[in-house]
Amino acid sequence: MSLTLRHLNDDTSWLIIYDNFKILLDPWLFGSQIDYFHYFSRQEHAIQPSIQNITRDLNMEIDAIIISHEFTDHCHEETLRSLSSTIPIYATTNAAKRIRRWNYFQYVYTIPILNNQSQLNISDRIRVGYIEEKGFLSLPSLHGATCISFLIDNQQWHSLLYIPHGCEQTSICEWFNKQSNVNICILLQGFDRVFNPIWLGGLLNYGCNQAAKLAIGLKVKHWIGTHDENKIASGLVSLFLKRHNYTIDDAKLELEKYKDENIIPNLHHIQNGNSITIDLTE
Repeated sequence: MSLTLRHLNDDTSWLIIYDNFKILLDPWLFGSQIDYFHYFSRQEHAIQPSIQNITRDLNMEIDAIIISHEFTDHCHEETLRSLSSTIPIYATTNAAKRIRRWNYFQYVYTIPILNNQSQLNISDRIRVGYIEEKGFLSLPSLHGATCISFLIDNQQWHSLLYIPHGCEQTSICEWFNKQSNVNICILLQGFDRVFNPIWLGGLLNYGCNQAAKLAIGLKVKHWIGTHDENKIASGLVSLFLKRHNYTIDDAKLELEKYKDENIIPNLHHIQNGNSITIDLTE
């Protein structure tokens, strides 16, 4: 069975297709994103997304939407309201609360926290859950992993970990080590390291050094970059936000550090509008 991921913008919006079931992940396809107030934080895409209208540009019906964070570059109201209100939407706790306040979508489901609950079925062959990062200084609604699992041959679940901001390996392994029929095969995490002063959230995106350690530690077969767009920013936050840009070649160098002792995952940078298809049975 194969899994197809299509990058819909230059940031972190994806179309995921498995067994002809179509999932939108964190769609932000037009307009700006504002956190709290425009003079606090406003961002726009530096590169126009390859898709602006799902029905027109993709000519397909979406079966489900997954929202990983409540922040507006992941939970973009204008984009989401452009979609049918009857599409089931699966969102992390704070994002689900935000979406319900819109009174637009008919079916809004809260993604369970996997520290103490089971994954939620999206279909007979797909399920989802969220792993919170645990730690004294952790921001669990920011640093965590959305786990999307796909059933192969009615026997084993193969999982994609979507970690746009980063998550410590110990928090993921605490859940993973309790699973008997789950294989983590794809890591969807960016290369760039992004940070603010501590009073504005501190370290936001962990970057390719931590992601490489995670990819090796979890023995994933594929690491796909995401959430690395250099967006056009304005407002107070833009005056303090710092980004260390890393390329796919930089990420390869990080992985090379582990080549003598470990199997190195396949590394992918999927450009805006392009797709990758992965055979989950390999």
